[in-house]
This record gives sequence, C-alpha cells and structure tokens, in this order.
Amino acid sequence: MRKKIALPLFLLILLLLVLVACSKREDEAPTPLPTVVPTAVIPTPEPPPTAQPESVPETAVSPINPTLIDWAPQVLYSSPAPGEEALLDGAITIRFDQPMNQASVESAFAIETEDGRDQVAGSFDWPREDTLVFTPTQLQRRQMYKVRIADTAVSANGIAFELPVELALETVGYLSVSQVIPADNTQGVQPDTAITVLFNRPVVPLVAAGQQDSLPQPLIIDPPVAGVGEWVSTSIYRFTPEETLDGATAYQVQVSPDLTDIIGAVLEREVSWRFTTEQPDVVSITPENGAESVPLDDEFVITFNMPMDRASVETAVSVRAQGEADVPDFEFGWSEGDRVLTLKPRDLLSLESSYQLSVAASARAANGSASLAQSAGSSFTTVRVPAVVDTVPANGRLADRWQRGFTIRFASPMDPATIEDRISISPEPTSSVRYYYNAFSYELSADFNLELNTRYLVTVPSSAADPYGNSIEDRYTFTFTTPGRQPIASFNLPGNIAQLSTAFETQVELIAVNISSANVDLYDVGLPVGLLTRPYDLREYRPATSPLRSWSGPLDLEQDVVDLLPFSLADGGTLPTGVYLLTVDAPETTEEVRYWQNQRQLLVVADTNIVVKEMFGEVHVWATDLRTGEPVAGRSLTLYDDQGVQVGTAVSDNNGFATFP
Repeated sequence: MRKKIALPLFLLILLLLVLVACSKREDEAPTPLPTVVPTAVIPTPEPPPTAQPESVPETAVSPINPTLIDWAPQVLYSSPAPGEEALLDGAITIRFDQPMNQASVESAFAIETEDGRDQVAGSFDWPREDTLVFTPTQLQRRQMYKVRIADTAVSANGIAFELPVELALETVGYLSVSQVIPADNTQGVQPDTAITVLFNRPVVPLVAAGQQDSLPQPLIIDPPVAGVGEWVSTSIYRFTPEETLDGATAYQVQVSPDLTDIIGAVLEREVSWRFTTEQPDVVSITPENGAESVPLDDEFVITFNMPMDRASVETAVSVRAQGEADVPDFEFGWSEGDRVLTLKPRDLLSLESSYQLSVAASARAANGSASLAQSAGSSFTTVRVPAVVDTVPANGRLADRWQRGFTIRFASPMDPATIEDRISISPEPTSSVRYYYNAFSYELSADFNLELNTRYLVTVPSSAADPYGNSIEDRYTFTFTTPGRQPIASFNLPGNIAQLSTAFETQVELIAVNISSANVDLYDVGLPVGLLTRPYDLREYRPATSPLRSWSGPLDLEQDVVDLLPFSLADGGTLPTGVYLLTVDAPETTEEVRYWQNQRQLLVVADTNIVVKEMFGEVHVWATDLRTGEPVAGRSLTLYDDQGVQVGTAVSDNNGFATFP
C-alpha cells in the first residue's frame, strides 16, 4: 500500500519544484551594479581583432505580474557589501526583491553618522523599479555610517517592510605605513641592505613582472641612490640599490605624499625615517693574530664588511718582518664582490720568523668616501726549522704495556715521503710496519707488534724534510724498552662461580705467568645463599673457618710464558657434594692486576644438575643426573629467594620435575 502512494507523491513533489523554479526565475538575485574603483591604469597593447561569436538570442522571460506579489519587500543586495569600504565619491546601491513605491522609499531613506548627529544629503536614482542608487553629496573619511529605511517604505503593491532596514557603512580610511626596513634611527646598517616599506592596505593592483614600470615608485631617498624598485606584493615595496649604499652615511627616506592606494586612500601624515650605514671595517684577517706555525707559502686573507676601493686598500696594506727575515712580494686578488682581498706571496716566507700584516685606516669603501675607523692588523710566526720534538715512548723510557709501535712528533710540517720506509728500527719488527702522518699535529706514527722485554733503537734519517725542502740537521735516534707480561695467578674457571661434577676427579688449573710462588686455599662454606645470589661480594668475603686444605711453595716458571698448573683438590678423588671457596694469591699480583683476575672462586661440587623455569606465581625445576643425564626422581629440593630466604620445598617426580607454587 505504501509503495502505491509513494510514487504519485514523488511525482507531485517534483512537479511543484519545477513550477516554483519557473515562477522564481525572474526573482533571482540580479548582477550587482558595478562600483567605480580607481585603480592604477596599466597601458597594454590592444589585441588584434578577433572573430566575434555568433550572438545567441536570449530566451524571453515573462516578468512576474507585480499584482501577484503578496509578501513583504526585502533587501536582496547592497553595495558596498558588508565589510567593504565605501568610496568618498561613490554611490550606494540597494536592490529589493520586488518593485517598490519610489516616493515612499526615498521618504523613509536616511544616512547618518554612527552617533546619529549628522545626516548625509544626496540624490536618488532608480535604474530599475526594484533598484535604488543613492549618491551622497559628501562623506567623511574613515567614518562609520548607518543606512536606514524605515518601515514606512512600501512596495509597488503597498506592502510595507515587516522590519526597518539598517545597514552599516564604513568609508575608506587613510593609507599608512605598517613597517619600514631598516627601522627608523637604525645604526650600522649593512650597505647591501634593501629598503623596504610595508603599507596597511593594497596600494597597487596585482600585475605581471613586466608591468612593474607602470606602478608608482613611492620612495624619495636622500642622498639619492640609483637602484631598482619593485612591488613584491600589492602592499609591500622594496628598493634594491644598484650598487651598495655608501658606508658611514646617514640616509633619509620619505614616502611620496601624493601616494594613494587602489581605492583612493591617501596618507594621513608625512612618513619619513632615517638610518645610518655602518663604517668600513675589517671583519677578519687570516692568519689570525698570534698564529704560530704559519706555512711558508700561506696566503693572507683580509675580509671586509662591505665592498672596498681596490686602489686605496692595496696601498693601505703592508707586511713587515722582524729581524733579518725577508718580505716577499705579493699578488693581490679580490673576490666576494670586492669584500675579500687575498695576498699570495710570490716567494716563500722565512722559516721561524715573525711577520706583521697591517691595514691602514686610509682604506676606503667602494662607494662614498668613508674609510676605516682605525687600522687593523695581525702578527704571526712561520713554521719552525724541521726537528724532532719528542717521541712516544720517550727516549730511554719503558713503553706502555699496550703500546703498538711508536710515534715521532716534529716541530713543523713534514713531507711523509722523506720519512716513511726510511726510518731504521732495530731489531727489525716481525710484523709489517704501517705509517700514519697527522698533518695537524705533525706526528708520524709507526704501527707494528712490539716484542716483549725488548730494547728498540729507532733512527730518523737526516734526509727527513719539510714540504719546502728543508731537512733536519742531523739524524735523530732514540731507544725504548718494552715490558714483559703482567704477573698472573688466576684460576682457569668461569668467573666467580663454577660447577664441578662428582663424576670426575675434583681438579682445577691455575694460570701462572711471571710469579715466583703461589698460595692456594680451599674452604667449605656450607650453603652461602647470599654469595650464590650476589657473587660480587666474594672480593670482600672472609671465611670464618680455617681452610680444609692449603698448597703453597715456590714456582720455577719461564719468563713471559703462560703456564697451566693443575691442582687436585681431593688427592685424585672427588670432594663431597657442597659449596667451596677456592682462593689463590701470589706476591707479584698487585691490586692493579688482581681486579681482573679470577683469584676467589666459588666451587659447587654436585651430582645433580637443575634447570629452573620461573613463571607467574610458580617455579618449575627439572633435576637430572650429571653423570648419566637421566632424570632424578625423589630428590628433595629447596627454593630460596634472592635474599637467601627459604620460600618453599618440593620433591622431584619420576621425570625429575618439581613445582614450587
């Protein structure tokens, strides 16, 4: 039943929509009347005539019979639109949704200031029966107005407004400057700075780059500066000097008082600001003041803060030498837009000599007459005469235990090709020698394996030379001795805790190197749960009982040879199951080597191995025989926490499994 009703109802609704659309076609919002806005006129070439498309006759639309309108009139459109500024000589347009009684509208129409004190006179015009154009006699700049139409206004049918009409109107304000760059009264402005002004509103229309010449150039600069101005947006103007600004010069910039924006807003007051460019100055000199070991062929670089006058700078630059050193001639080279001067000596500087590089205050900027406020300079010393300063190991000293090869430090840069593979090493290394030269520290390193307890003699030939061909005066020799192995008395067992099976003889090995004797003690420590959970306490642990067994005596060992000495802890048999402490000591093992040796050892002598699996809320264990690997049944087991507190007991089943809840 519902489906039968739905289809006719849908067709009825569709028919009504079509009828309403046709009846309202005449009432669609008309195209707003154009408001005259003054803009910058940009001449453009007239395009060639083109073929006009064939005119299409408009479909005739029958206007609505005003006598059929039975609703109250409404405002469809107003110009200026809400939020749009009104021109001082512009018109106000109001479009209604139906023909109006013109006399009643004009009688009900009023424009007054926001406070209601002043009313604006003007003239009325009706280009259409539903469109009113009011041209004010005079509007005040940057003023808020209210446009009112009282409810006494009626349509052509005599129907009045349901409510009075009230529109807000704001007239165009003043053009002002929001920001200037450089800011007013700025000191020390860089000469290559662009002058930029930002306005509070669009001043020019958006145009293509090729049409910039037609736009106003708003800045007046004193003293005059040649350059190019550009509107980077409709409200931002940037002036870029053709050359840099003059140094140490006060500039005044004024915005042209005749400047207006695209809708006629003018400047409320004169806008001008001042700034002063920085004085020419030396930013840096290389080599820097106090520099040492300056290469003999090094270039001198002087960096200025602005382009400089080449002739005056080259005249102002001088290089003096102290003592008998020669002052070479220099070649001048300019870069970075005449901001950087490079002096390249035609000849080498003198070895181990002091020089003074100076720039007199007479050096001038490229533009203007400003010169340096004060002179600048740098004193430096050239590289020393080639020589060996020191060695590692030092001459006649014992090498570090972990030393590889040796290092020679020179007084000045060296040519590695005159040294590498020419150094004599005695005895000759058993491994290949690899050389590394550090150009920053003047160090040559020879890397190879050093033999133990060996005295080495190293000779640097007199042909060793610097990059300029200057060699050391005489060959240089030095000696050093390598140490032997460190004394070792350490059990050959895993660190801290080890497990020994009763299936084998209870025996351990002692690693012995360069010791004359050893003392070994064995203690029965019961069940030291605390030591088993915190084996790092072994170092400070001292047993309360005497040792079960002790071994001591001199050892006849070959120097620097690693020996493994076996110790049977049960005279060829096995110790009873339990936990034991095994210690060793030797007179040569001092504290500095004892810390990394295994000299205090917990031994767990056992016949059963236990695998532990901890789960949430319970612990599972699996007991197996160390001799056969078979599960152990009926074994009583005790569980302790990490503090040594007993937390439960269990007995293994036939599969060797047990669970602690």
